[in-house]
Formats: sequence, C-alpha cells, structure tokens
Amino acid sequence: MNILRKFTSFVAGPTKMVLVVRSDLGLRKGKIASQCSHAAVLCYMRSASVNKVKLHLWLRQGQPKIVVKVDSLEEMQQIARLASDKNVVAEIVRDAGRTQVSSGTETVLGIGPDLSNVVDSFTGHLRLL
Repeated sequence: MNILRKFTSFVAGPTKMVLVVRSDLGLRKGKIASQCSHAAVLCYMRSASVNKVKLHLWLRQGQPKIVVKVDSLEEMQQIARLASDKNVVAEIVRDAGRTQVSSGTETVLGIGPDLSNVVDSFTGHLRLL
C-alpha cells in the first residue's frame, strides 16, 4: 500500500467512474440499479489488475460515480471504443436474460475509474440519467 501512495502523487486530479445506461431498453429503476452495480464491480475488478494507482486514488476520493444515458447500443459501443483507445477501463454488462431483456443484451457500460478530465473527454456530452 505504501508503494501505491507514493505513485498516486504522480497521478493528480479528481477521478470518477461513469456508468452509461441504454435508455432505449426501457429498463425499470431496480433493473438499472442492478446493472449499474454489475458494471461498477466489473470496472473495479479490471482496474485492480491493470490500473491500481488510479483505482487507489479513486478509492481515497470516495469512489465518485456518475450515471448518464445514451439512446442506443451503437452509441454505447462507440463510447466504449473511445475509452479503450485512451487505455481507460471500459466494461459492458450483458444481461442474463431472466427478467426484462433477452440474454446477452448489453445494458450498461462502466468506464473507469480514471481521471475525470480524461473520462469527460468522451462522456462529458452525455445527459445525466
């Protein structure tokens, strides 16, 4: 842990995780909350192996999370590609299909945690859910 504290001094600024929800699916509030939780856990797990310094900084900052919406699968996938192009963790949740949508439906994209200005460069235009 001391090593992580040392390296966080090189990574300055606020961090966040953004959860991008597909509004075209008409998911109910409880389903959205569940899918966002899945996305947050997936991003945390991925970050623990590829992004430890930014993950540690995000944890120390109170784990800020923002939930936004997109109108289509294509828009969500485009944002995932932009995140990947910038080496930002991007995880898509695929539903099990037990309740509201078919199995494999891509419902939520989790991005980060990463520096807020980096994440905002490709999600800043999205509206809050």
